[in-house]
Amino acid sequence: MKWIALLFAAIICTQIAQAGGIKKWTDSEGNVHFGDAPPPTQKTKRIEVKDPATGNGSMVRPDVLLSRKTERRKSHIRDEEPERDYGERLRYRNAAVKGEVLMGMTSKEVERSQGKPIEINESMGSYGVREQWVYQRPNGSMYFIYLDNGKVTGRN
Repeated sequence: MKWIALLFAAIICTQIAQAGGIKKWTDSEGNVHFGDAPPPTQKTKRIEVKDPATGNGSMVRPDVLLSRKTERRKSHIRDEEPERDYGERLRYRNAAVKGEVLMGMTSKEVERSQGKPIEINESMGSYGVREQWVYQRPNGSMYFIYLDNGKVTGRN
């Protein structure tokens, strides 16, 4: 469902960019707006939309965006749910609700438990995909969760 919304947004942005570009303006109350049809009395600034992958100023075509998403999905084992019995599933779910991380948790369960990491460092090799998820505690210190092929293998 998320990729459909992403594709739809990319198509709309492409149409807007081709029609005259995306413009930015501030209304009389100080609110910032983006669009292709500002009020005629407003001063506008043309916005250049950059491709997040390459950083260049051209618009990303929806088919390119979709193919990147598909490639990323194929290269990760993250979306696969392992076969588990009821007791094991319940144990991991309860740990996630409590904010705990257990060995063997999937990446989805870690996200449920800890939220999205501030950074993911990733390496690929003959062993598969190895990831280091970086989180920040409220006091500012960092902690890490290590995943091999989408399952937790270590933490500190």
